Amino acid sequence: MTKDEGTDTVWGGTEYAEATAEVRRALGERLRGRPVPPDLVVTSRSEIEKRELRAYGQGWRDRGEHEERRRAEGGPGPGSGDGAKVLPFPQQHPSNPPEARPHPADEPS
Repeated sequence: MTKDEGTDTVWGGTEYAEATAEVRRALGERLRGRPVPPDLVVTSRSEIEKRELRAYGQGWRDRGEHEERRRAEGGPGPGSGDGAKVLPFPQQHPSNPPEARPHPADEPS
């Protein structure tokens, strides 16, 4: 990986999306014909972070809908002594993926 901050270019000048697609293709070829656990998933750190952020946001939407239903039914609203706290939104940190290393089988002998 290059050390340049703020770029989506990886070692060799390949775009990140192309590089991840190539890694997935290579992994698929190496695993062809071998038993693979059915719950195995290959994804990037940035995809995991996006999913976590979406889930966190959905949790807040669910909480808002719940509070609206409670108020509509005449229940206590937020901040009425039910002990609820406001949770801070998680900070977004740019992902710095680890340096790419060639597979030992791909090294010249």
